[in-house]
Amino acid sequence: MADPQDRNPVRDPDGPHSFSPHQPKDKLAKLFYRDERTVAEFLTRHVFGKIVPDEIAARIDLDGLQPAPTEHVDPKLRTVRHADLVWRAPFLDSWFYVVFLFEFQATPDWRMPVRILLETALVYDYLSKSEGASRERKLPPVLPIVVHVGKQPWPWPMRLADLLADEAKAFLPFALGQEALLVSEEDAARGLVRVETPWEATLRLRYPADEGEYKEAAAALEGLPLSDAMRDALLAWVRSDMIEAGAKEEDVAKVQRLEDLGGPVVDSWFAKRLRESGRKERAEGRAEGRREGQREGRREAEARAQRDQRATLVRLARRKFGVETAEELAALLEEVSGSDRLAAVADLIIDCASGPELLARAAETS
Repeated sequence: MADPQDRNPVRDPDGPHSFSPHQPKDKLAKLFYRDERTVAEFLTRHVFGKIVPDEIAARIDLDGLQPAPTEHVDPKLRTVRHADLVWRAPFLDSWFYVVFLFEFQATPDWRMPVRILLETALVYDYLSKSEGASRERKLPPVLPIVVHVGKQPWPWPMRLADLLADEAKAFLPFALGQEALLVSEEDAARGLVRVETPWEATLRLRYPADEGEYKEAAAALEGLPLSDAMRDALLAWVRSDMIEAGAKEEDVAKVQRLEDLGGPVVDSWFAKRLRESGRKERAEGRAEGRREGQREGRREAEARAQRDQRATLVRLARRKFGVETAEELAALLEEVSGSDRLAAVADLIIDCASGPELLARAAETS
């Protein structure tokens, strides 16, 4: 982590040109967030006014965003750990600044809160040893952010406290309860009303709902100012998608410029991907429809059997105790569900000597 007084950007040795289109999506995704305009727009949309109150956000200078080192060395353990991306933003009227720790994840990982805890602790360790840090000045906040770039919804909690065993929760707040902000890129793309900024265009192009959205994003990119890093990132992402979709190597090699994204090679690949995606979704929909139909059929059969069982019980009660008792029992049985509980009422009809006794004991069953 660079010293808060040092305004010189930190060069990341793992530069954008070191990525190949064969990299996993979480590795490719961080290329987009090396652009300070993308980071500023992301923070404005997903952090300020939501995680950070508006009155605090208004004091954060997004024009002063700076990348910070991502490598942290533990000399005692002789280990080196890398965070995906770290940015810092200063306050307008103070030495104070905020650190944003970005992690990119394509596949949901239930251990993410533990990973974030370790990364955050390493950043704080570095900050506490930086020049200018002191007991009087104290430490700036570190906000961990997980950007989910996968298709599968994230099913796991993001708060460390939610991973603790029930017995361990008795020790809160001494056991850490840190939480990370989770943002799904695909959900962000689905929430776009229009495409007006470079980040919106790259989101729409990477997560289009249909061919029209893809072409809209490709056309919008032609009139938007993109940094070289963003261009490299977008081309690498599209080439990776083409490779995953089984595109020929010679076709992938033809995608070298931003203008190629709207060309016939990419159009052909994208149409194929949509067809395959549509077939998969339709097949999944049909399978789910069959499963739901089977579940609904079982529910209806069970409900029908219980209705017949209730009618039989009322008829038996009428024959033994009369109409008045049978009518009151019918009202009670509306609150009884489950074949076993209804069978217990049948035993009561046999065992009870009077209508009042039957109704009293049946009420306990309901």
